[in-house]
Amino acid sequence: MTLTQLRYFLAVIRCGSISGAATQIHVAQPAISQRLRQLEQELGQVLFNRLPRGIELTPAGHHLKAHALEILRRVDSVQDDFKSSDVNPIGRVTLAMSTAVNTKFCVEVLEQAARSYPNIKLTLTEHMSGTLLEWAESGRVDLAVVYDVPGNTPLAVHSLGKEDLYLVTDPAFKQRLPETVSLADIADLGLILPAFPQTLRLMIERTFAEHVGRAPNVMLDVDSTYAIKKLVSAGKGQSILSAHSVGDEIKHGELAITPIANPSVSRTINLVTYRPRANDAAVRAVHRVVEAVLGASG
Repeated sequence: MTLTQLRYFLAVIRCGSISGAATQIHVAQPAISQRLRQLEQELGQVLFNRLPRGIELTPAGHHLKAHALEILRRVDSVQDDFKSSDVNPIGRVTLAMSTAVNTKFCVEVLEQAARSYPNIKLTLTEHMSGTLLEWAESGRVDLAVVYDVPGNTPLAVHSLGKEDLYLVTDPAFKQRLPETVSLADIADLGLILPAFPQTLRLMIERTFAEHVGRAPNVMLDVDSTYAIKKLVSAGKGQSILSAHSVGDEIKHGELAITPIANPSVSRTINLVTYRPRANDAAVRAVHRVVEAVLGASG
């Protein structure tokens, strides 16, 4: 298997056809086809279904795609390391943010990074916090904004502060609530929460066990902050989220928040780094941008 084979493979995926890839990367179509056939023979797997118009990835193709992206990212980062410095950081950096982080912070990070470090190619992705921890530990992403990192993590951890969590409801439901609610008040509500083992769910379960002596009444397990907000907005249940994560919906009158008291519920927001990339100049530069944007927000 060669890097050229992997680059051709990804070009075909990106363009949706061998002919499209040939045009984009300026390589003859028969040469690409030959390399792909060699790759399939070496792996003993069919990577594409050839369709009348274009191609379709097989399960084996999807599996190789993930590996190919990671391999080429690491190879390119080695080349960038020799050109990069703190004065002029160069390279590719993958930053992941929890879906609980307000979209405006994601936009600010992208804009500030582009302004301050034009030679850094920054890729931003989103997912639930627990999944991002796994991605960062495996090196799939260089940096991640996550919550409540376990003490035994192999990642480099930088705390960005704490944020309070609130009972999130539709505006009509909020009219029936007092100014603040306790965990006991929430215990019988039909909650919509991320599934195990997402960090928010683990923290909420642990907090209820310690202070109420029972588990919360979870009506739906939903691993999507966007979907949770839509369900709550439609009156399908309530949730426990940060004010930042529902800021836009509150502004548009779609959701409302009520403080949780006695005790209040909070979590730590962290910026974690994949250790083998922690000393890379481009990664350090993006780290500074994230720290400045999210640190200023708190």
